[in-house]
Amino acid sequence: MAKRLWQPIVEGFADVQKLVHLAARMDTYDVDRIRGELLRGRRRYYEAELTNQAAQLGCPGRTGRLTNTERIAILNDLSQIDAISIVNTYNYDLAIAIQHIRSEVPTANRHVYAYRLRDWQAKRAAWKDKQIQLYTENTARSMAQHDFYLFNNNIGTAELVPKTAVCPVCAGLVARDEVPIRVATNNPPPFHPNCPHLWSTNPNKVPSSECANLWRGGQ
Repeated sequence: MAKRLWQPIVEGFADVQKLVHLAARMDTYDVDRIRGELLRGRRRYYEAELTNQAAQLGCPGRTGRLTNTERIAILNDLSQIDAISIVNTYNYDLAIAIQHIRSEVPTANRHVYAYRLRDWQAKRAAWKDKQIQLYTENTARSMAQHDFYLFNNNIGTAELVPKTAVCPVCAGLVARDEVPIRVATNNPPPFHPNCPHLWSTNPNKVPSSECANLWRGGQ
């Protein structure tokens, strides 16, 4: 998807609109703050999925603990990219919201803009925060599944859940029912915005004597 540019919109604003956007927009500080929040969330989801996959292998109680610097760096890079996108999208949506206020109240001053933008921000956050959380969780869990079966060299099957789907990609994978784990982990969700899908794995169980040797996030 092409990047939505908010700067040209703001350049055409009246002075009061420019001041309002400047006061409310996100900046590089917010990029770093959001990156940190996303990274912490991704690490939690990643480790939780490692724990879940260990249990699926027959090793309950073997918790995931991500210390692998390469995997952490990948999660951080992904979180940085997402943070930049989140900030840019917010600033674009903010510019559009200011345009709408101007069209509804042509004589609006900064106090009117501030009042109306508080309502806009609350309504936007109610759905946008959930969208971001879902994407953050599913990207981390999908990456954890891929890494777990790559490093542990285990085989088995997987199926995409939930079984309802609206997009052609999700519908096609759901219709396939069980696929080899390698096929599943090489096709990681999410496949589109608000995609709820994740692979449910059914790996070959390992003897309890091998549980201590499972890769669970280390170097």
